[in-house]
Amino acid sequence: MPSWNRREKPDYRHLKDATPESALLAAIRSPTYGDGNELDIQASMQARILGIFGEADMLYLAQLVPFHEAARAADPAFPGHGRDWNSVFVHDVVGNAIGQGIRLGILREAPNPGGDRIFLLEIRAPLFERMGSGKWRRVDPQRSARGAGQREAARIRHAEKIGPQVAKLVGELCETGAPVPGEWFTRYPEQFARLKGLVDRIADARPTFEDAHRGMHLADQKWWLKGLSDRLRIVRRELADDRWAGRPPRYGAPVPAALPAEDLDALDGL
Repeated sequence: MPSWNRREKPDYRHLKDATPESALLAAIRSPTYGDGNELDIQASMQARILGIFGEADMLYLAQLVPFHEAARAADPAFPGHGRDWNSVFVHDVVGNAIGQGIRLGILREAPNPGGDRIFLLEIRAPLFERMGSGKWRRVDPQRSARGAGQREAARIRHAEKIGPQVAKLVGELCETGAPVPGEWFTRYPEQFARLKGLVDRIADARPTFEDAHRGMHLADQKWWLKGLSDRLRIVRRELADDRWAGRPPRYGAPVPAALPAEDLDALDGL
């Protein structure tokens, strides 16, 4: 990866002697993740805040971590879903989200003399927008809303345009018996996280992989199409290596399994 595209690894030394409570309070006071130039992180923070608050407009300090953990456990697309995080780290993550939210004006702390600290959700509309190139920009929520229809129309048109290419690539991958790459679950959590543990091979959920791009952001549609092409090239090279070495193919041809009716219904609904 080129040096200009690298991001420094997070430094967690400040958590060495921290307690959960001290980590939470310190992160709210002085967030350590991201800066004003890392708009993708800021967008992620806003998404995490909205996940924490859910339908609520006000939360007490004592509610922040439990609400975060409930959302993380329930939603496969929520950052950190299924990860085994220790308590200090969780409190640090939540504190950073709240601290950044206050800095961005998404949250406001309300006075509550003598009581638990109160945080109010001031802005639900996205403050950051992902462009077709994949880069992020900060937007005015009102102006962004006016152009939302045009962006959605462009996204749908592009999905229709690449549909035949996606279906062809997915079909060819299914014919090889290739497994679902693990990175698909993490790179596209909204589309595939719920499939983890349910399917092993691409052929096991072919309709889902053929149609997933229709729900993706425009930039993700482009990356998905390229990723499918790259994956097919890798799989074919691996199978060619097997033939050259006289080995049995590492991926067997997909054989339809007799799944219970309830499992088929569950997969069809994904």
